[in-house]
Amino acid sequence: MNGLPGYNELQKERRANIINIFLSAIIVILVLVIVTLLFFVTPMTVSGRSMYPTYNDGDKIVLAKVGYNIERGDVVVFKIPGNDAPPIKRVVGLPGDVIYFDIDKMDYTVNGQPLDDYAATYGYGSEYFLTTQREVYTALTTTGITVGENQLFVLGDNRTLSKDSHVYGCIESEWVVGKVVLSY
Repeated sequence: MNGLPGYNELQKERRANIINIFLSAIIVILVLVIVTLLFFVTPMTVSGRSMYPTYNDGDKIVLAKVGYNIERGDVVVFKIPGNDAPPIKRVVGLPGDVIYFDIDKMDYTVNGQPLDDYAATYGYGSEYFLTTQREVYTALTTTGITVGENQLFVLGDNRTLSKDSHVYGCIESEWVVGKVVLSY
């Protein structure tokens, strides 16, 4: 023999290279998936019925955690300090907007215009403001609430069951965990 590896040895070496390439590709894909889930998007399960009929209890959603702009009508998940369960709500007021609740019409306006409403049509009922902080109720039903520079006004689509900005006022923008980009 002239010192060249035999046919079987070449075959084994070629298989080993293919396996190494395949395993390397799997490792790279797994790392990319983990990095994406940790830093860019995250799956969640909706808890509760405050966003019915848009989202039901148990629905699966995906949040963008970076690189998104929040616009009126977007659905966001946020953390309220001291509250473990992150609420999911719809953004109806952006910085500078004036949110007003017309008691006679039993409906919201944003900057004097009727709210583009995504809410289930259950009506508001007399108990709607039962748990509302007094200063929030007074502002909403008299002069309106002006959304601050780094704040958002959020409401659940199922207004009768939702504890949202009509109860506790505006939320801080920094509390937003992510914007819903997909449901499945």
